[in-house]
Amino acid sequence: MGRWLAVASELPCSIIIMLFIGQFLGSAWWGPQGGMWGALGGAMIGFLFGVYSVFVTIRYYDRLEHKTKIKTTWLPPEEEIYEEFDFSDRMDDSEST
Repeated sequence: MGRWLAVASELPCSIIIMLFIGQFLGSAWWGPQGGMWGALGGAMIGFLFGVYSVFVTIRYYDRLEHKTKIKTTWLPPEEEIYEEFDFSDRMDDSEST
């Protein structure tokens, strides 16, 4: 759940942060009219950065999930696989009780 929350918050956070940065820089350089255009440009740049960030995050989580699946597979040693087990001893113990 936490992974998907991180992925879902990447895009909106990127847009909002870049919108405020664009508005601040636009109004500082070109006045109130520049603040509006700076906010618009910042929102577009934030959208592009956000989409790229979501892509990179999902790719990272996919690699992480793939690594953990490979590590969790377990195979017993070959000696244990081919070992012959005598079940007759077990049957004798269970009959005596």
